[in-house]
Amino acid sequence: MPGFKYVYNDYGKDPTRITEFMMKDNEAGTAGEAVKLDGGRWTKASGTDAIGGFLTSNVAAGTNQPCEVILAREGDWYDVPYTGTADTDFVEGANAVALATSGLALDAATVEGGSVAVLSLNTSKKTARVKVKNRQFS
Repeated sequence: MPGFKYVYNDYGKDPTRITEFMMKDNEAGTAGEAVKLDGGRWTKASGTDAIGGFLTSNVAAGTNQPCEVILAREGDWYDVPYTGTADTDFVEGANAVALATSGLALDAATVEGGSVAVLSLNTSKKTARVKVKNRQFS
């Protein structure tokens, strides 16, 4: 399943879940998708956007659709797939990797200006263990 998967928090904290904001009207979302809060509504994050959190379940397009988001916090680790032709600097320790346009993966070709830092890569599964450095609510 694509998307960001919460692994653990350095400080032993349980994930912070946010339920009081809805998805933007007529926008669908997928579990594990990176989102940001814009105008009081969650919307897909991509590219070099600051990440607010990650959807916990799929959300159908419609009007006033409720959703639950795990807040991107200090100390949280995630496993996430990566796509694209990897830049030579897409290695362990890369600290400014961008999101893919889907918001469900990293863009391995863009390693400058992004929100995510990479601890480790699993090249056989095309996944990375990451932290969100540029958090919308940090």
